[in-house]
Amino acid sequence: LQQMLKDNPGLEARGSGQAVFVNDTARTANLPAAHYLGLMHLYDKSTKRYSHYAYRFAAEAPFMVLQVSDRLPLTEAEAESSGVPFAFASGLAVANGTVAVSYGAGDRDARALILSLERLDEMFNCSTPSTEG
Repeated sequence: LQQMLKDNPGLEARGSGQAVFVNDTARTANLPAAHYLGLMHLYDKSTKRYSHYAYRFAAEAPFMVLQVSDRLPLTEAEAESSGVPFAFASGLAVANGTVAVSYGAGDRDARALILSLERLDEMFNCSTPSTEG
């Protein structure tokens, strides 16, 4: 994450306050250990648009970020106030091997991205677990 932000100074990481504990090593081959799953918003200062990613962090202090996913495929909608189309992730739940990401689109639609835990795990193929502090 630090390297991504260093390589892209026009981006700002903006997190969410929610994290879900995941301990399902059979479905998380890219990180076969207990961890927390959260959502992150990256804000592009030049375009004033958000992109959304999942991230995994250690289940124990100091709760280091271990992996960042590929961009989440949220479907944008036109903004009612003639702004640019957007989507904004707002909620996260994991149950019985299914991941639900709730989000708003265009300030008018409530939507959800539903993935299997295995499919979300594939989105972490882009990163390897970090051991840096």
